[in-house]
Amino acid sequence: MIRILIMLQVFFTCNVFAQDVLITPGTSVTILAGTPLAITNALTNNGTLVNNGSILIGGQWVNNGTYTPGTGAITFNSTAPVQVINHNAQAFNSLTISGGGVKQFLADIVINDELVLTDGILESSNNARINFGATSTFSGGSDASHIKGIVQRTGQGNLIFPIGNGNVYLPVQLNEVGASITAAITLHEISGEVLTGDNSLASLSNQRYWGLDLLSGNLSQSKIVLPAVGENFTDFTNVVVAGSSTALGPYASLGSSNFTGTPSAGTVFSELAPTAVFYALAAANTESTINVYNAVSVLEDGKNDFLQILNIEQYSNSAVTIFNRWGDRVFQMKGYNNNDRNKRFNGLSDAGVALPSGTYFYSINLGDGSETKTGYLHLK
Repeated sequence: MIRILIMLQVFFTCNVFAQDVLITPGTSVTILAGTPLAITNALTNNGTLVNNGSILIGGQWVNNGTYTPGTGAITFNSTAPVQVINHNAQAFNSLTISGGGVKQFLADIVINDELVLTDGILESSNNARINFGATSTFSGGSDASHIKGIVQRTGQGNLIFPIGNGNVYLPVQLNEVGASITAAITLHEISGEVLTGDNSLASLSNQRYWGLDLLSGNLSQSKIVLPAVGENFTDFTNVVVAGSSTALGPYASLGSSNFTGTPSAGTVFSELAPTAVFYALAAANTESTINVYNAVSVLEDGKNDFLQILNIEQYSNSAVTIFNRWGDRVFQMKGYNNNDRNKRFNGLSDAGVALPSGTYFYSINLGDGSETKTGYLHLK
């Protein structure tokens, strides 16, 4: 086995095996099609490396120069606990992860053609991400081999994000994506935090949640699919996907259109489109009794700031109407929601005018064919 120092223009046309390779500044190296370059230890590129063949690296990869992926393949196959990949935010054509251990990437990596996850965790450092191009794919994905870090994808149809926590494979899928989008998924394992939910939810995952960064396009007609591994639910009967605009909540139910497997090894498909920023699994609140807390204050001091109607979120077709003592309608809202300031009664008329203190009357039509509920409230 030899160490190679390259200081001129070189074309590799036959099998080359080396212990270490250093490409010096100003040097151009081209690996021709069908040619393998196998390096036991480190490959450092300070010049230009064009890869139309295949490179196997058993040690550190440091790319301080220019790497042109061409039509070639590169494999990181170290059996060491950690193999460092410093690719300088450039692209690979075909990338294979094998040999086990952690493959730590220090800068963004673009996959032009294919990522092959065989054995080993592709772990992000410095918030680096794996970015799949519109035509790129991946194969594999398991507890033994996945991406621990941000995964970005561009495309349409059903897009799988091969993400995990370093020990468990926890892929997220965006289904029924129409026009092309670009989105990034980040996994957050819970460690002491507690997720909160609105009245539509009885409990939330104590394991994890995911962040979705939609960089372009829209998901208004799509569904999100979350994995269920080691969750605190006894069965899938009432398990739903929940979404929130903030990491710890409050989360609201996006429903469940389908599920597979069990809470310890399964998936849950949302019923509604993924238009939130954060997502988690949750148990739906099956309590449907409507209770009205009929004291409303306009002081905005955190006490009775709005007309709270417990469990109204269970009735998406509800209509709440409020009348003054002369029977004039002053407020009406379809799809009343305690958690949405724009869909609840805060003491303002439909025109946005503050109503005077006094007694008002409400009418609640749940939209399910049941009898309309009526009563009164005090506004002060």
